[in-house]
Amino acid sequence: MPERKMGAAVGQDCALLEEVSGWINEKATVPVWSKMTPNITDITEPSRIALKSGSEGIAAINTIMSVMGIDLKTLRPEPCVEGYSTPGGYSARAVHPIALAKVMQIARLIKEEFPEGRSLSAIGGVETGNDAAEFILLGADTVQVCTGVMMHGYGLVKKLCTELQDFMRMHDFSSIEDFRGASLPYFTTHTDLVQRQKEAIKQRKAIRMGLQSDKDWTGDGFVKETESMVSN
Repeated sequence: MPERKMGAAVGQDCALLEEVSGWINEKATVPVWSKMTPNITDITEPSRIALKSGSEGIAAINTIMSVMGIDLKTLRPEPCVEGYSTPGGYSARAVHPIALAKVMQIARLIKEEFPEGRSLSAIGGVETGNDAAEFILLGADTVQVCTGVMMHGYGLVKKLCTELQDFMRMHDFSSIEDFRGASLPYFTTHTDLVQRQKEAIKQRKAIRMGLQSDKDWTGDGFVKETESMVSN
């Protein structure tokens, strides 16, 4: 009930989160993971607070606040209860790209500010082994499935595990740790991407200026040079 400062609303108020997380971790006799709402500008801020308040790790993401639609005959929002509705949580495949971005941000936070290590459990649109692999490549220790099982049954879990093992064999990985976080170093800033593109174009132009004869523009060489001209 967000209107009562419960549930996802706690994750949008860092002061309240710090207080609640501190209470729970002070009394808890088992490890605590704080589940983060994506309905916030910067998900690293509440994640940092939760970890500093004693949480063993972070689980992310929770569902995305949404309105599923409007009935154009009755003019009422859907789904409705006695003619009324309220924004609810959106999940499943559509949220996967958003979840990937949020998990990446939290993984980088943990790596940079908590070198002793904290746990990260990824959630959001997982239905295949490749979905799980993507989260692990971004630094997740574990991956959770909920809506996928609700829609496709518990058999999905076995299929997911088989597909994940296929991915690992393809890359000759023997354990999750062999590739956990392997994709994180390849994230950078928009400014850096622009600069990298400029440098790549500059290098290609220099190479083309060095082509001295017609034989450099024949066969596969012609195709390669033509493609390089129209790329980026």
